[in-house]
Amino acid sequence: MEVAVKDRRHIRSLPRKTPLDPHVHAAALRDLQLAAVTMRRMLLYMGHRNRITLHYSALMSMTELVTLLYTHWLSLRPGEPHWPERDRFVLSKGHGAPGLYAALAMTGVIDERHLDGFRRLHSILQGHPDRLKTPGVEANSGSLGQGFAVACGMALAAKMDVAPWRVYCLLSDGECNEGSVWEAAQIAANLHLDRISVLVDRNGKSSYGWMAGRNDVEPLAEKWRAFNWAVEECDGHDFVSITHALARADAAGRPAALICRTVKGKGLPYFETVNTRAHVLLSDAEYAECMRCLDTLEREIADGENH
Repeated sequence: MEVAVKDRRHIRSLPRKTPLDPHVHAAALRDLQLAAVTMRRMLLYMGHRNRITLHYSALMSMTELVTLLYTHWLSLRPGEPHWPERDRFVLSKGHGAPGLYAALAMTGVIDERHLDGFRRLHSILQGHPDRLKTPGVEANSGSLGQGFAVACGMALAAKMDVAPWRVYCLLSDGECNEGSVWEAAQIAANLHLDRISVLVDRNGKSSYGWMAGRNDVEPLAEKWRAFNWAVEECDGHDFVSITHALARADAAGRPAALICRTVKGKGLPYFETVNTRAHVLLSDAEYAECMRCLDTLEREIADGENH
């Protein structure tokens, strides 16, 4: 990468799938926060380096969720992307592919140099996830609602094989407008698929603006409960909140949905406060402004560690 991702921070050694305590795990939490800054740098870099438009706001809302899954929660062996006992992660909101690629690079599944060729001819990193091109990608996705159905199929396979692994799937809230989501949710509940946890990126917006008053999915938690899913709610940018919700979901004994409250553009005021278009091509000045913002955020996290 031409732009440094600062010094790479590794998460302090913790058992996988540990619910975090802000006092006991303060150092690990700071590592996770720094890792989220690193992911945001990578996302900005991929778009700007390759001079392409990206759905930055939707990528920033999912950053903590994907960072947490790949650096702390999922059972993985980065050097063995096809390890049979690995947990499966399906990115159903396929337009968030750069976030998945950043996570794969941060955890060593793919080399960071591939980020330089994102969406270029012959690149292993396509605009949407492609399991035949990118190591670590479990399912192709892009058409909203379809990735979730694939994840339910994986959960059925795990149940039939009495396998030790679980399936985690990331949905967007706008994606919950798709009928295929609710068909798959109904089947998963009827088949008692207890090996799947779905994280819903509930940022309240879709490509065309706020969902409220247009084609909203509220009451979302009640809808999932009506389909006989266990439901947890959490702050999708708070690692403590996410880990506790995941732990309860994994232990629910039935399909579980996490409603993760998030903010589109989180971490970058340019995207949080400006009603930007769904896809944005950053100018050099805008890119530099966003990077300066992340520099400030990184210093604030580091200062907290020093105090």
